[in-house]
Amino acid sequence: MPRPFRCGSGAESDKVAIMFLRNGSAGKETTSAARGRVASPSTREPSRASRLAACLPRVALPGALLLLPGLAAAQTQTIGPEATARGVTVQTRPRPDYDPAGVRLGAFRIDGSVEAGMGYDDNIQPSLQSEPSDGFFTERLNASAASQWTRHALGLNVTQSTRQYLQYNDLNWNDYSVGLSGRYDIGRASSLNASYTHLRSHLDVDDFELQQGGISRPLPYDSDVFQVGGTATFNRLALSTTLNYTTIRYDRQQNSGGFQNDAQDDYDSKAAEIRGEYSLVPGRRIVALVRLQDISHTESSQSGSDSFTWEGQGGFDYDFDGLWAARLLVGYRQRDYEQPGRKSLTGPAFEGQLMWMPTQLTTTTLAIQRTIEESIRNDNVSYTRTAASLTVDHELRRNLILTGSLRAEHRDYPDVGTVTDGIVLVGAQLLLNRNMALTADYQHTERLSAPEGYREYGINQVAVRLRFAL
Repeated sequence: MPRPFRCGSGAESDKVAIMFLRNGSAGKETTSAARGRVASPSTREPSRASRLAACLPRVALPGALLLLPGLAAAQTQTIGPEATARGVTVQTRPRPDYDPAGVRLGAFRIDGSVEAGMGYDDNIQPSLQSEPSDGFFTERLNASAASQWTRHALGLNVTQSTRQYLQYNDLNWNDYSVGLSGRYDIGRASSLNASYTHLRSHLDVDDFELQQGGISRPLPYDSDVFQVGGTATFNRLALSTTLNYTTIRYDRQQNSGGFQNDAQDDYDSKAAEIRGEYSLVPGRRIVALVRLQDISHTESSQSGSDSFTWEGQGGFDYDFDGLWAARLLVGYRQRDYEQPGRKSLTGPAFEGQLMWMPTQLTTTTLAIQRTIEESIRNDNVSYTRTAASLTVDHELRRNLILTGSLRAEHRDYPDVGTVTDGIVLVGAQLLLNRNMALTADYQHTERLSAPEGYREYGINQVAVRLRFAL
């Protein structure tokens, strides 16, 4: 005679409740004997699972209700407070479902990615009247290791980027960099830092510097950057100092006539910056800085072009209300040359950024900057560069980011004239998962004005790339 069954709260009832939640039916029998048993309706005994199903309203339903808050939390845990915190932009917002997880190795986190794709350029030689076009392959590699210590930091970063044209192979380029950095923490908010970077980069053929020299191929150069600095904090006042030593070494190129062009001017730069920041309230600071730079050219024949630059700027870094934030520094800069009689470069210096976030899905950024840059030409050692950009980033979907940008650059050469370029960029990034992302962009470059004897032109470029990340 079957043993009477009573509902209870014991382990057996819990098992059936869990089985019901998993399978959606408590009447399923899982043993082979139960699956093969045949009985008449008058003699068939209810299965044990069927009898336990009567207890489900008392056991499973309360258990399911207890599980619902956890299920709801699991569905919304990807959008945490750090994703909507004040000052977080579309580009800096963490996305746990799509951000690469990296690899843990002891106390270090290792990240890596490789990106490959194809593109098309409708004017690869803008200095030529024929304006030839060509397609290209592009590839980017990035690997880094960073410590996860609570104090101090150590990091290593390696990057590599190439472009290979289908027909015009003499326009191919290969850039890479290797960098090592470290930070030693002292007290609560004071630290010392140091870094070294070796960089292999290039100037593109649409750079006015190359067009002046009649160079029709990318100009590679090597650079070593040594930097040390420190930060000390005294209540609301923070003082920081940075010392920088940089070397620039250009590859010798041939001009369009096939003759060796030695106009590329190698130099060494020693720079120092002293910055002070006074915090009024969190997110609102008054900033002042002084920069000094000494440039010495490696060729003795160019010693008269050696220069010393000083500048002072002051301003603020201010978060107004979470929707608007601004950083603006304004001052004065002067560059004097070693050669007697060479006219100094002087004028206002400024750098700033205005950020507007009308919603948490849109970030608009306006940036401006005015600097003095070193020319690669012996007869035009320095020029004044003024740049401005307007960028809009919009998160159309959690994993779909749209970007639009307008940029303008104005160069003032004392002995040649002025050059003005405009750039329009439209792009989209689709995050497929943690490890894969698809990027597509279109860029139009327009030479708006140029000195007499130099062409004004337009360049259209499109590219699609697929990225794999750890």
